Amino acid sequence: MEQDEIDEKETKKESLDEIVKECKAAYKEADEASADMRTQWLDDMKFARLGEQWEQSDIDKRRAEGRPCLTINRMPAFIRQVTNDARQNKPSIKCHPLDDDASEETAEILDGLIRGIEYNSNADVAYDTALDHAVTSGFGYWRVSTDYATDDTFDQDIVIERIVNPLNVLGDPASTSADSSDWNVAFVSEMISEDEFEDRYPNADKSTFDGEDSDELWFADKKIRICEYWKREKVAKKL
Repeated sequence: MEQDEIDEKETKKESLDEIVKECKAAYKEADEASADMRTQWLDDMKFARLGEQWEQSDIDKRRAEGRPCLTINRMPAFIRQVTNDARQNKPSIKCHPLDDDASEETAEILDGLIRGIEYNSNADVAYDTALDHAVTSGFGYWRVSTDYATDDTFDQDIVIERIVNPLNVLGDPASTSADSSDWNVAFVSEMISEDEFEDRYPNADKSTFDGEDSDELWFADKKIRICEYWKREKVAKKL
């Protein structure tokens, strides 16, 4: 291997190491900033869906006195009032021409493309899942992504995907916008087993559990966190 190739590989590795270091620092900051909110989300989910509506101290006290802890969970009925109404009156994306360069015909074509994306993605499931999470616990997510059209092509299609567990999503801790449009960093992660990691990424280097990489955010109970990381950067443009 020539020296230029060696230098190029080392430079690329250093660049990747910097990205990983930046990602880990940003993830930790986002995790700490949203820890209370995600704990409350989980408490609300247990309260509404699992009927865990007693404090543990009250349960222990009543059991010691031989008294029952009855729970009549009325939350699912109230949740369905909202979610069922939303399913019957689904919001939809509508394109409108706003200047002289646009036209009704172009807007209709874009509407058709969006409906095709939603239909092929089974987007109703993504919307309903996010809504159910939001009504039950306060927030939910779905995502717009791309996927290969078939297994034998490099062509990609736009897809709308549901996010089963909103706690896997971390946003910008500095965000102040109500619709989160000012996020400059975002993460979608999940914990998987070591075996599953090796199956998914057979050529990937698995970091050791020593030193900094033993952080519980990334390694826990022989599981490894895999994470998608987005960063938005400002770019100067000349008018």
